[in-house]
Amino acid sequence: MTNPVTHPTALGDFPVEPPAQHRRPPRHHRGMFWIAVLAALAAVASGVVITATAYINESQPQTAAVDYFQALGRGDAPGALALGDIPPGPRTYLTSQVLDAARSIAKISDVRVLSVARQGRQAQVTLQYQLGAQQVTDTVSLLRHGRGWRLTRTAVPVDLHVAVAADRMSVAGARVPNGPVLLFPGALPVAFDTPNLELGSAQQVVHLNGGTLPPIQPQLSLAGQQRVSDAVRAVVQACLSGRASGYCPPPADQTVVPGSVRGRITGSLDKELPITFASGAAGVLVISGKVAVNGSFRQLDFNNQSVATTGNVVLRIKAQCNATNPTRLVWGATS
Repeated sequence: MTNPVTHPTALGDFPVEPPAQHRRPPRHHRGMFWIAVLAALAAVASGVVITATAYINESQPQTAAVDYFQALGRGDAPGALALGDIPPGPRTYLTSQVLDAARSIAKISDVRVLSVARQGRQAQVTLQYQLGAQQVTDTVSLLRHGRGWRLTRTAVPVDLHVAVAADRMSVAGARVPNGPVLLFPGALPVAFDTPNLELGSAQQVVHLNGGTLPPIQPQLSLAGQQRVSDAVRAVVQACLSGRASGYCPPPADQTVVPGSVRGRITGSLDKELPITFASGAAGVLVISGKVAVNGSFRQLDFNNQSVATTGNVVLRIKAQCNATNPTRLVWGATS
């Protein structure tokens, strides 16, 4: 007996379809999906690393300390002041003009962190930088401020006192103040109206961590020393050659007849001629020393008779000049 063929039962006028089969996506589609997932995870991880790195850099005290000195190095006075607090005191000299005056003397560069000491919300950063031809070490005190750090002070209270030659000095074109002011660390912004004068290396640096500056005492620059020596040498050599038309330095030995010495200078005027500053604001230089000479001269004998002789003799140098024009020597007085 033959089994009847079973047909789908109709529901009304619509046939009933068999349930649909689930189809798997092609293999290459599944591979692209997982690649996209991994890329998204990598992007998230990269973002986390970048965010964490930015947070760490932002929260390091040495970052603020280095930023401060780099701002000074590029002449950004407002930028440097914005990194911390300004201590009490006159702020007249916390300007870009004064900072440029300091940078014209010596620029801050190559800022390097030496050590960092942290205790709670406080930190001290010791760093080193190049100031012109010299290396300077300074210490920065900071306080935690949100996610970053701020300097406890962005300027230095400095008590300025000029020892001598005040008329030859200026700060950004104005007379050097005599008293306490606020200054940026770095080169002391004192300029001279003559290349014959300069500050000693010990007086050229203002430190952020303070310290008392000595009275501002100018000294002769190498150019100034050379000009004074050349001026004295010209007068002495004119006397030794018999061409002098005016004053000649007298011999230290009173038995040698003044004006009779002929010969050559054997000492080093560039190294052996003491030059100091007279008191006062004008910048008067005092030259007082001796010059060794070898040659001929007339000398008084035991009978007080003038006789010709040869050998070594010493001439006494006593003169003054203004630092702005060492060639105009005033001979004799040294007071």
